[in-house]
Amino acid sequence: MAANIVRVLLGLVVLVGTSLVSASKPDPLLKVTDDNWRMLLEGEWMVEFMAPWCPACRSFETTWRSLAEWSRDLDISVGVVDVTENPGLSGRFLVTSLPTIYHIKDGEFRVFQGERKESELLKFVDDKLWQDVTPVSSWTHPNSFQMGIVGFFFRCAMFIRSFYSTLTTKYGIPEWGCYLIFAVLTIITGLLLGLIFVVCCDWFFPAKYSIPAGAVHVQEASFDDKDKDDESDLIDDTEQPPSQSQSGEAGDSSVRRRQKQGENSPSSAGDTTAASS
Repeated sequence: MAANIVRVLLGLVVLVGTSLVSASKPDPLLKVTDDNWRMLLEGEWMVEFMAPWCPACRSFETTWRSLAEWSRDLDISVGVVDVTENPGLSGRFLVTSLPTIYHIKDGEFRVFQGERKESELLKFVDDKLWQDVTPVSSWTHPNSFQMGIVGFFFRCAMFIRSFYSTLTTKYGIPEWGCYLIFAVLTIITGLLLGLIFVVCCDWFFPAKYSIPAGAVHVQEASFDDKDKDDESDLIDDTEQPPSQSQSGEAGDSSVRRRQKQGENSPSSAGDTTAASS
């Protein structure tokens, strides 16, 4: 009886000790997310992109975890990415099939295309067979600006998908109603983006209205010609001969003057004769 009690106590002690050791031991399989993925740029990594609904991913899970157990001996880090929770990373890494495995060494990304067996994975890392694989180009590098934009669009697509599911399942909106809502939102978004673009262009690149140099010279020359014409008109007005009406009036006045002189001259002569007689 006492021996049985001792065995039970020893079993409990061993069980508790094992659980404590396993609890204190960190999980060798690291979860990579949209928030911490930049840690992949340092050191050597093997990263799997998977999804819980993928049958091939579920069958490969045991093999991948076994590789993670060897991570300390191989001096590498082993990570896993759930693309359903991190759609931005699936776009950033251009994941087109599941599971997809990347080998990363000091910021250089290579796609593992060998057999998905533990022995092949260990050989790929331990024998450095990854050196025979061409790294991804700078255009498709996950840390590039353009791939960041691709990841952003993937996140937007997943947001729209979840929003569509919420409208149809939770609120019971029919599909045509959802499409109508998306169409209106698309038009409004396009108008707002166009307005912001025009305002930014006017702000950073204001329009400059400048008169060409040739037009300025032509305008100044026309003003000079106009001033000369005005001066010539003034000179012509001061020097031009009297008109016909003015000459006629002058002739009439001279005729009347001579007639008056003629009328006055005989009477004065008669008076002179009478006085002398």
